Amino acid sequence: MYKNIYRKIKKNGGLTLVELMVVISIFLVISGVAIFDYGGFRSTVSLQNITDDIALSIRKAQGFAIGARAVSSNFYNSYGMHFSTNNSVDPLVASNKSFLMFWATQTTKRYVTGVGTCGDNTNNKCLELFNITSADIVKEIKLDGVTQPSTSYLDIIFTRPDPRASFCYRTNVNSPCDPTVISNVSVTISNGQSTNEKTKTISVQNTGQISIQ
Repeated sequence: MYKNIYRKIKKNGGLTLVELMVVISIFLVISGVAIFDYGGFRSTVSLQNITDDIALSIRKAQGFAIGARAVSSNFYNSYGMHFSTNNSVDPLVASNKSFLMFWATQTTKRYVTGVGTCGDNTNNKCLELFNITSADIVKEIKLDGVTQPSTSYLDIIFTRPDPRASFCYRTNVNSPCDPTVISNVSVTISNGQSTNEKTKTISVQNTGQISIQ
């Protein structure tokens, strides 16, 4: 009796050649699909990461203002994020490949450029510079849903102790803010591809609400 059981187990214990070929074929198909779409997957992940970084940076600036972070022993500064769709290479000016965090006086309430390096807190108002090292770019800036020119500069500002946001828009980085009242702004990030383009948008309301679409 034990001998017959052993023979049945031995007979049913392996794979036939057809079954093995089917398993290998399925594996090759799945691997081929994954490899073929790897570039698209990597682009999607990169786009999501940079979008999350921007949203978190805006929230960080808001937290600095509410938490009364001090620069040069002054606890009454405004803090914000500076964006641009320009292709500038100046490390103290945002571009379509970079954005930065800044501080400003409560009367100025906009980013003022200077000289030196970002973070020295003496010769300029730049606190932290974020370079976009991937293929992603800052593609578009919108004010209340209206797309602005490619030379646009936008500041999103938070002033102690108010969690609400104010906005400064201009077409020249050293110009005064446009006096138009703005309710919401959005910054669109693109994966930089002319075909199969993918985008993500960070929206900020004047109430201080930050969202990603």
